[in-house]
Amino acid sequence: MLVISRKVDESLVLGDDIVVTILAIEGDRVKIGIAAPRDTIILRQEIYQAVQDQVKIQELLAKETEPNTFEQLRKLLVSESENEEKEENKEQGKSEDTP
Repeated sequence: MLVISRKVDESLVLGDDIVVTILAIEGDRVKIGIAAPRDTIILRQEIYQAVQDQVKIQELLAKETEPNTFEQLRKLLVSESENEEKEENKEQGKSEDTP
């Protein structure tokens, strides 16, 4: 992972046509602006992961509709639910610690 420090109103360039600009820093939150071509898909990581999980589910269901496939689907959904709960708990812990 490349780590770059930037101040407000400073930017970085990804490839030839994507510019990421730091708009504001408010406490532990950073607001960024992204200038990219309209055909470039930009998603938050949690949304991207949800889309990928949906694709996995669709692939599993398209392959077979046997009970074994449904069991795999149940396990996938349970693990995703547990991961979401852990993330929420971690975020709540951070917000409770900050003044």
